[in-house]
Amino acid sequence: MKKGLLVLLVAVLAVVSSCSKDAKINRRLDGEWTVATIGGVAPEATESYVMKFIKEDKLTGNGTFTYTFMSQSYTDAFTYSVLDQKITLILDGTAEIFSVTKYEKDRMEMVDTEGDLWVLDPK
Repeated sequence: MKKGLLVLLVAVLAVVSSCSKDAKINRRLDGEWTVATIGGVAPEATESYVMKFIKEDKLTGNGTFTYTFMSQSYTDAFTYSVLDQKITLILDGTAEIFSVTKYEKDRMEMVDTEGDLWVLDPK
């Protein structure tokens, strides 16, 4: 009986711990972020990438991805969710999953499904 309760307690703590980390990521994510590098490469001087995250509840939200090239800007809307320290971003019906490796107020780092590290700085 004690062993069963211990296993249940460990499972509950793991879920609660995971949820609190995900909620913390979502709180820190809320706002505008400039993409500093993708795969170690910074955007050209005439380019910029800005991701704006708008937190809707504890683990979900929406936002925009703005790409600027030669003074022309293009903006696409997306929705996102955070689960197991991964951000699932849905843009134009396509899901992209990012594994969050660092989430601080002054820097966010995440790895996309192709293995490229995205470094984002607050705008």
